Amino acid sequence: MKRIDKIIADEEFRRISSMIKEKEFDRIFCKHSLGHSLSVARIAWIINLEEGLSLDKEMIYATALLHDMGRYSSYEEEGMSHHEAGAFVAEPILKRAGFTQEEIDIMCSAIKKHKNKSGVKGNLEDILYRADKLSRNCFMCDAKEECYWSESKKNKGIKY
Repeated sequence: MKRIDKIIADEEFRRISSMIKEKEFDRIFCKHSLGHSLSVARIAWIINLEEGLSLDKEMIYATALLHDMGRYSSYEEEGMSHHEAGAFVAEPILKRAGFTQEEIDIMCSAIKKHKNKSGVKGNLEDILYRADKLSRNCFMCDAKEECYWSESKKNKGIKY
């Protein structure tokens, strides 16, 4: 997965990841770390395999790695959701990693829309949304009483 290696080595990816990690150091809710993003990627890949979706592995991993990069916006400025900001940040990183514009458009669309359930089951947007929710250990969270997530979005058990 050479293009994934390029994302991990990308200066902007590393800079934003470090900034998010620093800003979330004392956060009691779910963090947006590389560990979370890799969990999302792996769960999305499992969903893809189990449901026979035939989505591209590098596209799944790249989208998952970049889906929360827009969290920087909630620490830097007001106005743009982390979903929109994530797509904005992801595009040049994906270009530098060697993805085509068509692939980038699909991945950035999934990043922009990962807050809500997709209307189309089995596309990248859908599996990103599901994997993101399934990656969270709500069933063991110390902050579950204070969590702002609706009960329908909380992960209540290990599925993948």
